Amino acid sequence: MGLLLRSISKSNELHNLDVNTLKIAIIDDDEVSNFIYRKVIETTKVAGSIKEFQRARQALDFFIKNINDTSALPDLVFLDINMPIMNGWQFLEEYSKRVLPGLPKRIVLCMLSSSVYKKDVDEAKKNRQVDEYLSKPLTQDKIEFLVEKYFGHP
Repeated sequence: MGLLLRSISKSNELHNLDVNTLKIAIIDDDEVSNFIYRKVIETTKVAGSIKEFQRARQALDFFIKNINDTSALPDLVFLDINMPIMNGWQFLEEYSKRVLPGLPKRIVLCMLSSSVYKKDVDEAKKNRQVDEYLSKPLTQDKIEFLVEKYFGHP
């Protein structure tokens, strides 16, 4: 049996997750970054599945379509800020209106960006949907930090 992780649901109940079932989503328009992040996540052995979206709108549509299917929804989301058509901030605005109110489980949302603008960092810290703001690149240490902090070992 794999390592067990704790996840806090929307109702703040603790649930044990087998490390092989942790679901991670990456929302980033950069295909090369997504490939690298997938490999880094796979190296940490914390994810049972990794879903990639190159467009924020595509990710939003996925959340809306699967809002009542907790088995399809990720436990952890990495969201880029700077993307064409719908950027990370616009995604969060729509997510908070169209997804969050009906979400049956807690999803940890981490902004992952190359932006070093203080304005972006401050806005992420003020945004209630954003659990963490991390600078790119995504590393094994950052993933392990997030897993420990938000899904802590029992």
